[in-house]
Amino acid sequence: MDNQLQVITKQAAEVTIKASSIKTDITTAVTENNKSLQACIEAGENLLAQTATMTDELDAEIAAYIKKASATQKAMTERRKGITQVFDLIKSGFTKMEAFLDPKSEESVVYKLQKKRNEYAAYKLELQRKEEEERQRLARIEAAKAQLHNDVISVCTKVVHEKTTEALDRLSEKFRLLTLDNADTVKKEIQDYPTDINIAQYLKDRKPSYSPEIPEEEARAIMNNAFKTVANELTKSYTDSVAQAKQDILDTFDSKIAELQEQRRLEEERKRKEEEARKAEEERLRKEAELKAAKDEEERKKREAELKAAEEERKRKEEEARKAEEERLRKEAELKAAEEAAEKERQQKLEEEHKRLEEEERLRRASAQTQTLFDMAPTVSAPIKAKVSHHIEIDGVDGFLPVMQMWWSHEGSKMTVEELGKKLGFMVKTCEKLKNKEDVTIVDANVRYVEDVVAK
Repeated sequence: MDNQLQVITKQAAEVTIKASSIKTDITTAVTENNKSLQACIEAGENLLAQTATMTDELDAEIAAYIKKASATQKAMTERRKGITQVFDLIKSGFTKMEAFLDPKSEESVVYKLQKKRNEYAAYKLELQRKEEEERQRLARIEAAKAQLHNDVISVCTKVVHEKTTEALDRLSEKFRLLTLDNADTVKKEIQDYPTDINIAQYLKDRKPSYSPEIPEEEARAIMNNAFKTVANELTKSYTDSVAQAKQDILDTFDSKIAELQEQRRLEEERKRKEEEARKAEEERLRKEAELKAAKDEEERKKREAELKAAEEERKRKEEEARKAEEERLRKEAELKAAEEAAEKERQQKLEEEHKRLEEEERLRRASAQTQTLFDMAPTVSAPIKAKVSHHIEIDGVDGFLPVMQMWWSHEGSKMTVEELGKKLGFMVKTCEKLKNKEDVTIVDANVRYVEDVVAK
């Protein structure tokens, strides 16, 4: 900084020296340049007035004039340089002094202080990011723990529901296969059917997966705790459902036996009547045969009367057998309807139990999720007052192509030809050089080459 101050002081001294004569120099330069300019323009206009009809002599005069005009321009420039250099020196001195406080200049103390602030803000922002990442990691682990807890409860609930359904189906099947011959055996099997369940033995192959961020020992503790939370309630639910199903079946057991006995009686009655009808038919046939053999007319009439009576008896017994069969079928239909109603009632109770378990599971999940969301709520800390932006650093020449493509798609393609000409004029100049020096051209409907002819 001391060297810069010395430069500024030296420049200020030079400016002071030259400023003393600057007014005179400006007046002289303006006067002489004005005279040269007027004389040159007057001569040029005289020649321009004669260009309506060009000749070789006039072309030579114009060429000589252009050389003289160029020399005049150089002379005017030399007169001006002495003055503008003083102004440039003054301007340079002021700008260098201003640069000491320019926040964009790397030599500025303001720039250096701002750089320190930026570095500190970046450091604080990185700390905040790491804290946020850690908070999210811990929240993610807590959510995974809650999910594992809920998954274990869900598995336990599903196991109990499956085993309850299985037990009720087995009891229903035993009752459905009840007969008078196996009544004692079926009743004892229903009475002795176990109402307890060991949920743990069914969980060995159904353990839920969990996040690797949860330590194995802690995961086991979570699963054990979740199991203990619902084990007693689910065990009681299974016991109550199976015990109730057993009691419902036993309550209807005697009426079922009575129905089976009635069915058997009706079946035996039907068979008896069929047997009686068969014997009556045989008797009728026997008497009919006797009638054919009888020679006496009276005997024949008597036989006919007996045959008629036997036929009527047979029809009566067949009618009784038919009615007995209809009664048996009615009783059987009533029994089947009663069984279907009982089965429907059992299925309804099972469905209600299933819905109750699902609702309890939903409430448990909702409660766990609410607690997890509460635990995951971020701790509000003092915000960092920093503007975060990004800049691009390109590590190789190929990196410029995607940059130009993005610029073109988002900005360049929306600009006018004139605006693009100002932005990309240097590219156009490069292509013009390639055409003029190497005859390399662009082939495109939107690009055309125009000849520029300059006299030598």
